Formats: sequence, structure tokens, C-alpha cells
Amino acid sequence: MKNITTKLLVLGLSAALLTGAFTACKTEKKGGANTASETTESEETTQSNLGMWVASESNEITAEIKGYFDEAVGELDGYYYEPVACLGTMVFGGTNYCLVCQPTLKANNAMNSLIISYIRVDISGKATFLKDERIVLPGTENADDNMVGSWVYAESTDITPEIEAVMTKATETVTGEVYEPVVYVGSQLVSGTNHAILCKVMPSTSGLDTPASYAVIYIYEDLEGNCSITDTEAIQMKAT
Repeated sequence: MKNITTKLLVLGLSAALLTGAFTACKTEKKGGANTASETTESEETTQSNLGMWVASESNEITAEIKGYFDEAVGELDGYYYEPVACLGTMVFGGTNYCLVCQPTLKANNAMNSLIISYIRVDISGKATFLKDERIVLPGTENADDNMVGSWVYAESTDITPEIEAVMTKATETVTGEVYEPVVYVGSQLVSGTNHAILCKVMPSTSGLDTPASYAVIYIYEDLEGNCSITDTEAIQMKAT
């Protein structure tokens, strides 16, 4: 009887070990399947952005971007602009950059407006210039910037605390979108002040798939400091 009991115990223990091993194998396979699924999903997300402009998380001009820009415009004669903000990139056989630039040289017969400059960095790291587009404020196509009551492009594109306050007041009742000021474009003195601010536009509710975009936001600030949005002009990133 003792031997039979011992054999039964051994068989029971072996069966338990086999069951545990089988369960472990199933668990390992399941975990491996999930990992493969996650990797595939990540790759699909990356692939889906190829050939599409993506707004920059940070609009800072890094040393790397500045180096690419300097190389790209280095062979152009009479080019007197410098980058102040990176709006976005497009990856496809290299990387295209969309940059906001301001003039480094002011002259009476020069267009002092901001521009959007496009450069391309190929897979070997060589940077080339693609094209420029002007950011045109109302009435400045042929008018003298110094005329009383006309729009004047900003000497500095920095977003100061005062400009942030104007932006906050003008958007405090706006729903559905969040405006993040990136570059101060210019102003117009009237009975009060009109401001033009290039902003990143994002959905106000987190989790939405709507990508960030850009627009020049026009804001009127009256003599009492009240601010309201009077117009918006979308900025479309495109390289060619």
C-alpha cells in the first residue's frame, strides 16, 4: 500500500509540474504576441506620418537646425534673414524644415516682413534651400511701414509677458481650441492697438486626434486694455 501511495503522489506531482509548464508556455506566447502587436502598431504610426507635415512640439531653433539653415542659405546672394522659430518638419527620404525668419538687415527699399523659409536636409545630411513665403500684414504689400496708422512689422518677434497677457485676455472665452503664441508679427496703432501674433492652434480637449496647426491671430486691444480676436489667417506648411 505504501508503494502505491508513493507512486500516486509522484504521478500527481508530475502532472502538476506539467500543467504549470504548459500554462507558463501559453502565458509566454501570449505575452510575445502582444509585444509584436505593439511594435507593429508603433511602426504603423511612424509610417503614417511619412510625407506629412507635423507641427513641432518645441518651436525652438536648436543649434542643429541653425547649422542646417546656415548651410542651406550659404550659397544665396543677398540673403539677410535668420530663423526665429521652427514650425514643423516633414520626413520623406530626408527631412524638410519649415522655419519662421526675420530680416537681419533693415533698409528703406527692403521688405522688412517676416518670411516662412523651407529647407531640406537629405539622408546624407546635406542641407539645401527650397523657397520662401512672406507673412503679409494688411496693407503692407506696397505701403511704407512708417506711415501713421499702418501695420508695422515687429522689431523683435519675442513673446513678451505683455503679449502673453494680450493673448490670454483675447482667448479667455474661446472654446474648442487653445492658442499658443509662437512669434509676434507686428502691430498697428489705431484707437488702441491691433496685434498680429503667429500661434500654434491645438484642440482644447486632450486625447483628440486633431493635429496642431498654425495661424496668424489678429487681436484688438482697446485703450482700457480689453482684448478681442478680430480675425485669423491660417498658415499652411508646404514645401513645393
